[in-house]
Amino acid sequence: MSTYFNPLKERIAQSRNCVGAWLVSNSPIMAEAMASMGFHFLVVDMEHGTADISQAETLFTVAERHGAAPLARIGSQDGELARRLLDLGAQGIIISTVQSAKEFAVFAKSCLYPPDGRRGVGISRCNRFGDEFDAYLEGFQPVLMPMIETPLGVEAATDISALPYVDGLFIGPYDLSVNLGCPGDLDAKPFQEAIDAVKSACADADKVLGIHQVDPDADALRARIDSGFGFVAYGTDILAMRGALSGALEFTAK
Repeated sequence: MSTYFNPLKERIAQSRNCVGAWLVSNSPIMAEAMASMGFHFLVVDMEHGTADISQAETLFTVAERHGAAPLARIGSQDGELARRLLDLGAQGIIISTVQSAKEFAVFAKSCLYPPDGRRGVGISRCNRFGDEFDAYLEGFQPVLMPMIETPLGVEAATDISALPYVDGLFIGPYDLSVNLGCPGDLDAKPFQEAIDAVKSACADADKVLGIHQVDPDADALRARIDSGFGFVAYGTDILAMRGALSGALEFTAK
């Protein structure tokens, strides 16, 4: 039996809450400042953020130094990009706007080694440049977290969550609210009904329910966890910085 395992995937399987940080900038210093806070994971946002793939590798290294699992959020079901990120050390991928179990199954094959998938095998950072080649090949499984951000995604949530290589469903609250016709209104009935549907799909499949708690508000984070979200990305680097500086506005506005 291989000794290699994915700590974040194991934590999810044990139904232990996972709270992570979300990095929009490509700054290693910002990444280190966030990862050093004790988060379970650090997401490099490659959909709306500024990092390219070489910068992502540096940010993964920084996250690992502080025990935060390095993840990447990508903007589409791009199997080639996902493979490259995994080779660079990503322990999981969060995938934007998933709307079909069939389409996601095709994408997921790019993240899994044969015989389960078609991920290419190489000497790279993920297997310590060959030092842990066999252990990684035999034992590593990525965290795969499809994002539910549209009505079609909500409708397909049961089928998507039932896929064996899916660890959970991750709600993108702002995209979902926009696509439901209630932009930014997370208390609106259509949004709450969508949340309930995705939550039910995850419960039926014994998968974790995830969401981005965009505002860096500790009380809101606690409420998310208490309401059944076991995988929460908390704030972003930019929002946290702006929030910390907002107290100066009453003086700078004069």
